[in-house]
Amino acid sequence: MKTCTKVVTVFLVVSLILPTIAFAQTDIKVVLDGRKIDFDVEPLIENNRTIVPFRQVAEAIGARVDWDGATRSVYAYKNATRVVLQIDNKTAQINGREIELDMPAVIRRNRTMVPLRFFAEAFGADVVWHGDSRTVVISTGPKPMEVMGYYYSKSYSDFMDNHKYLTSTALKWYTFDENGGIVTKDTNRWILVPEGYKEVLNTAKMSGVKTYAMVFESSSKRLNSLLNDKSKRNQLIKELVNLTLEEGFDGINIDFEFLKENDRDVFNTFVKDLAESLHKKQKTLSLSVPVKTEKADWFKGYDYETLGRYADVIVLMAYDKNPAAAVPQAPIEWVEEVVDYAVARIPSYKILLGIGFYGYDWANGRKKTVLHTRRDFDYGVQFIDEIIEKYGSKPVWDEKSQMMYMEYTDENGLKHVMWYESEESTWEKIKLAKRKGLGGIAIWRLGYTTSGFWNVIKDNI
Repeated sequence: MKTCTKVVTVFLVVSLILPTIAFAQTDIKVVLDGRKIDFDVEPLIENNRTIVPFRQVAEAIGARVDWDGATRSVYAYKNATRVVLQIDNKTAQINGREIELDMPAVIRRNRTMVPLRFFAEAFGADVVWHGDSRTVVISTGPKPMEVMGYYYSKSYSDFMDNHKYLTSTALKWYTFDENGGIVTKDTNRWILVPEGYKEVLNTAKMSGVKTYAMVFESSSKRLNSLLNDKSKRNQLIKELVNLTLEEGFDGINIDFEFLKENDRDVFNTFVKDLAESLHKKQKTLSLSVPVKTEKADWFKGYDYETLGRYADVIVLMAYDKNPAAAVPQAPIEWVEEVVDYAVARIPSYKILLGIGFYGYDWANGRKKTVLHTRRDFDYGVQFIDEIIEKYGSKPVWDEKSQMMYMEYTDENGLKHVMWYESEESTWEKIKLAKRKGLGGIAIWRLGYTTSGFWNVIKDNI
């Protein structure tokens, strides 16, 4: 028997009509967006309805849950939706509107259990019962989100092949000089406007992909000199606005890294002035920022509240947690802490979650960047598919970090440890962005991806 209903990406604890047999307990599995939900109290069947622990399913899809002991009611919140269920009461509320239930919420084994059909009708995700495997499959389905791709060295073919999946691209082609003038060629850091760049801009325009001229700098000394000199700041702002008008960019992306704490206020001023100048020309300001958590603020020069007030888009560079150590560089628990810190200070719709589709190979105290496949790269990196073929290594999924891990010993007897972002871990991070109500994701970077990566994008967004 198969039942399909619609449910949205919220606290989906859905009611499903099953065969009319009363079981005290079941071996029913619940799968949400391809991942099995592990319950501390298993789903039950009562009155021919499947009931599941409310809190676990709700939190699995990003809803906030509250309990009111005085009224014996549970509350679930997700974006603009608010649902209230009272124990043993067949009337529930959705945003204040009363809904009659086939079966009320109940307490079983010290857990609040709820029927799934109610949530199916209220929130609308796809729910399918597979009788042969006794599995409930809940799919929140693709969701409209922003997908920004960073364009840097060796990005051309990836962009041309996959721009249809992008909504914007940040073109890392610019930096600035000691006087606040735009620099279009810094070969030491491969920051330059490439030959034939007009083809990229024309392709983006024809495909509806927004373009941001990205201005990069990672020298704290140079940033300090620019930001503390009003005339230099104003010169750079003037040139950036003119650049958007002359080249037809939709806006500017600022990636100023390793900003010192004592430059926090002048950076705020720069962002405010740049945003106002761009907005007067109907242009957009996006920022790429290092990340923080409530536990650790490594980058005190970045004032999220103020930056979020003036910028239109903010990308969280949620990767490279600790590159000096042979550990996962974007573990899901840490990424969620990063997102939670940001959404407490920046409107969630402005935030893009940065996903670094690469990894590191550590050996003998040193590391090298690893990519999935060679594609257009022929320098400075190693390739996972070639390592697997050469050494017979086997990638392992690490459940705790939700990243891929691999070890191997090379021909010199040197042991290697590798952690990297994969298609599976990308899937989990996109799900996290959906649950948290973020505006979308940003990919570091074009040229690193695989066809499987773009299939993940297509299936989710």
